[in-house]
Amino acid sequence: MVVVENLWVRIVYYTSTDCLLIKWLVKPNAAIFEEAYLQLLKVVTTANVIKFYCTDLSSIGALDREQESWLNLEYYPKAYDLIQDDIYVAVVFSEEHFKAIVTNYQVTIPDTHHHFIQFTYFTNVEEALHWLQNIKGQDAVSV
Repeated sequence: MVVVENLWVRIVYYTSTDCLLIKWLVKPNAAIFEEAYLQLLKVVTTANVIKFYCTDLSSIGALDREQESWLNLEYYPKAYDLIQDDIYVAVVFSEEHFKAIVTNYQVTIPDTHHHFIQFTYFTNVEEALHWLQNIKGQDAVSV
């Protein structure tokens, strides 16, 4: 089910896997970026508890520092307050972006570490969705 579709982003909810796919089509400004994620919060509150997300950045490259900061300081805590459980995020980069990250990797201390979010990185959306489906299966078994 398509949740949001515009010039900047396409957000799809897969009922079979309880996963939201956020595919950025064009690099958004701060207002568009925040509005898209706030719309996600509405989906989280109206549907089943959604703990599985795939963010596809392959068309836009890295998020800027302000966007990352907003996610860490505003969005992730709000999402956790609604979900009250661990959140799994598969992030998809282009091959070139992924190589640049690996090549320029520097150990940094994150400003904010959220114990409730697990990120895993991919260069292929299908692999990312497959990982989320496997995690969901493990989560269902452990409950």
